[in-house]
Amino acid sequence: MARERTLSDQAFDQFPQALIIVDREATVLSLNPVAERLTGWARGDAVGRPAADILEVRTETGVNLCAPNGALRRALRLGTRINTHFAYLFRLRTSDDPVRVSYSVSPLQIKGKTPDGAMIVIHDVTPELETIEARDALMLAASHELKTPLTTLKGLSELLLDFDLSEAQRRELLQDLHGQADRMEQLIGDILSVSRIDSGRISVDFSRVDVASVVQHVCDEVRPMLKGRTLKCRVPEDLPAVMGEARKLHQILVNLVNNAIKYSEPGTQITLSVRGDRSAVRFEVSDQGVGIRKEHMPRLFEKFYRADDPAVRRTSGTGLGLYIVRSLVMMLGGQVHVRSRPGKGTVFIVTLPRAEATARSRPRVAVGA
Repeated sequence: MARERTLSDQAFDQFPQALIIVDREATVLSLNPVAERLTGWARGDAVGRPAADILEVRTETGVNLCAPNGALRRALRLGTRINTHFAYLFRLRTSDDPVRVSYSVSPLQIKGKTPDGAMIVIHDVTPELETIEARDALMLAASHELKTPLTTLKGLSELLLDFDLSEAQRRELLQDLHGQADRMEQLIGDILSVSRIDSGRISVDFSRVDVASVVQHVCDEVRPMLKGRTLKCRVPEDLPAVMGEARKLHQILVNLVNNAIKYSEPGTQITLSVRGDRSAVRFEVSDQGVGIRKEHMPRLFEKFYRADDPAVRRTSGTGLGLYIVRSLVMMLGGQVHVRSRPGKGTVFIVTLPRAEATARSRPRVAVGA
């Protein structure tokens, strides 16, 4: 019997959701550690108090869990379980912002049909709601960004169908069509990458990567996108291999070079350079573009973040590229840094461990001016 009670006590204390036990008068009898953290009340201070003192939980319509018409009193009166999916827990004692929660109230009966108390289970649904909101934001950003190339594609195709054009005019329109299709393909690729990263469905097949061949492929791929800008690729002959995955390294560098193109004016130079040292290989993508103001640096790699700057806002984008870069660099066991001067340009630096390096430090991301 004592062993069963010990197991029950452990289960109560280790339960992953907040548990509060009250008697038939809605006085607190016990609460587990999760409930202590969520409400801000220690068990010793909460026990013996009315539940209303420690649980200011309201539904979206304003109904309080502990009010006379609230879920707790109804469960104690009717002896039925009550669930609420969306509510707000106000932690008045710690002056924190309200926490979005769901809760259930289950009557507890020892003898007879009248409840002797109730168990309140509170679940912090903030992570789930943030996931939903992030998904909705991704869909909104994707639909907005896809609308522009789709509109252009429709207009260009109508010109090709409805007008008698010269071969030169037709070729120019087809080149524009191809460019818009490339833009849509890149956007869809970014959306799929973010989806796989956030769902944990992306993995790394570590092997030796020939850096020189990856960099050469990147430079060849992005040259048609330069549109008046110049690209200089600096790759030494004795460059060591890195431990990683060629496809992901390729995606990192393409995203960084495309970012440099996007925020640089025609006539400026973009440089992709690589060099190795005893333990790592360092990649630098530099431009002579608009630069990044210091106040925007801490949020630069956040998903959907785009600086509130006219030079940035007039360029299309979803704010996914640098988020993907950071995520992939961390997966490869590397680091990413950025230096920038507004109006002068930006340098992104990625370091990845050499294939010969057996000890790999814990991945981290560093952002600095």
